[in-house]
Amino acid sequence: SSIMPGKVNPVIPEVINQVAFLIIGNDMTVTMAAEGGQLELNAFEPIIFYCLFQSIGTLTYAVHTFVDNCVTGITANEERCRELVESSVGVITALTPHI
Repeated sequence: SSIMPGKVNPVIPEVINQVAFLIIGNDMTVTMAAEGGQLELNAFEPIIFYCLFQSIGTLTYAVHTFVDNCVTGITANEERCRELVESSVGVITALTPHI
């Protein structure tokens, strides 16, 4: 809940999910429209192009939003990463040939 002090809701990643849902829907529309075309003329080309361009535009905007407001500034906590690796059972795999 956003009423909790210090809590930040992940709205930008949630937007990316919504964009993915839109694009998946557009992909289904394009698929059905392409299947509906007969002979050498596809009367459904307008909806194919509309969905294609909508998907490209929306995804472009979403990626810029995601990078600018979510990804930029993220850095690795090297000390914490080292602690996690050193306490992981996965280290055993590297030691197995030497044991």
